[in-house]
Amino acid sequence: MPDRIHSSDTQLFINSVSIPAITSLSVDTTKKVTDIRRLGTINVAERVLASNQSTSIDVAMNLATGATGVDPFYQFQQQGAGFLSTGKFRFDIKDTVGVTTVQEASLTSYSIRGSVGSIVEGSASYEGNGASFTSAGAITANDQREDRFIDGFFAPHNIEITTVTDGKEGMSSDALNIQDFDLSIGIARTPVKRLGELNPSFRYPEIPSAGSLTFNIIKNAVTGIDISKLVCDTGVIKIDLKDNADNSVFDFTTSGCCLESVEESNTLDDNTTVSFSYYFPIIQ
Repeated sequence: MPDRIHSSDTQLFINSVSIPAITSLSVDTTKKVTDIRRLGTINVAERVLASNQSTSIDVAMNLATGATGVDPFYQFQQQGAGFLSTGKFRFDIKDTVGVTTVQEASLTSYSIRGSVGSIVEGSASYEGNGASFTSAGAITANDQREDRFIDGFFAPHNIEITTVTDGKEGMSSDALNIQDFDLSIGIARTPVKRLGELNPSFRYPEIPSAGSLTFNIIKNAVTGIDISKLVCDTGVIKIDLKDNADNSVFDFTTSGCCLESVEESNTLDDNTTVSFSYYFPIIQ
């Protein structure tokens, strides 16, 4: 009986760069079709391919503080125009059977999630042209690699969030017990194709684009915001992830943030939590 394909037999390459620390990977191709009926009938007689065929790719990985020769989550994201770039990526998914290739893929979503004591995770989604497969280039046992991470994976012992704004929505987390955060960006794209072609030549980002930031804290004696008096001030929010020696290991800064909601909740035999949700524009 043939051996099954295990996750250890699969490697991901983006623009020919091997990407380590992958925790999940999926490729989905759903054909877009147009149903054709004959006059006077109720059933579909034919189905033809519609234009703008695409393949979606979802990648998730553990964020590490460094890896030999590869920055696990950021290196392959670097495009001159940022998230709104029309730059394209090539994905090669190699295993012991062959290579699945998706070309001209554009970024459609990007997120980073972290919680106290857990490994920080990143995920990204892409939309590209249809996947092709070839048995050439299949990996063998000799191609198995051992990634060496300089400082290992990172589980923050302290999450510090600071907002900088001149209005009443400014706050500092110095006295707050932040439990987790979720930074997410979505980039809807409009496919543009040339006459007579099924696949789009470009996928332009739809404007305006926006991201969201949410984080949860445990309510204590110094926590409490009267949102009825708040205005739509905007400012800069910095998320600082620290180790057990209170040294900063990762930090993320977002600008133009505007507080959208504050939710307080509690359940039996648990701590009362306060959830903050922010909106911020994507400008590049």
